[in-house]
Amino acid sequence: MKITEILRRHTHEIWEATIDHPFVQGIGDGSLDKKRFRFYLIQDYVYLKEFARFLAVGLAKAPTVEAMTVLSDLVQLTLRVEMDLHRSICADSDITPGELEQTDPAPDCLGYTSYLLRTAYEGDFLDFLAAFLPCEWGYVEIGSRLKKRGLPQDRHYAQWVETYASQEFRDLTESIKDRLDESAQGISPQKMTRLQAVFSCCLKWEYLFWDMAWNEQSWAGRTGRDVLI
Repeated sequence: MKITEILRRHTHEIWEATIDHPFVQGIGDGSLDKKRFRFYLIQDYVYLKEFARFLAVGLAKAPTVEAMTVLSDLVQLTLRVEMDLHRSICADSDITPGELEQTDPAPDCLGYTSYLLRTAYEGDFLDFLAAFLPCEWGYVEIGSRLKKRGLPQDRHYAQWVETYASQEFRDLTESIKDRLDESAQGISPQKMTRLQAVFSCCLKWEYLFWDMAWNEQSWAGRTGRDVLI
């Protein structure tokens, strides 16, 4: 069995809970409150800036020029396609580029990006791939499954679903999965345990990110003290 199949099977319950989250389902059927979607877009923009840095660290640790090229393309996809999508939708909601750039991360956004960067800096290339895959694979899975049910009438939600269900994103996901499967052949049981832990942790962070957006999480909400805003 391929390592990606093992990782997926090992985290099945987390995966399905993420798909079933009311925020995700609300995008799919168009019922999600726009205020929550706006919060998500702004925080995801903050996340993507750090995610691009995470990819850059992975690029620096890539063992081959081919792997470096793939990750270079991914950095460009993140900075251009994904972040352009966010800027476009945000502009329709009167969210300015300046507001996007000045927004601080919510607690779980900061926690997730910090874990990604720490894993990339401290781990090896396999650790990086195991940390990267839940985000890329998860979004493609969500987009594809939502699209099969039919696009929502809301044009912004439909655009979001179409983006992550696109062939471009599916091809990139499959290329990362293939690279992890190839690179992990013959690894020790200890390393396998490590990769499962990283993959599972990042998948949990993915779930928490949706939950963060659903609840419009703030630092004051975590502490009960408005002085921390």
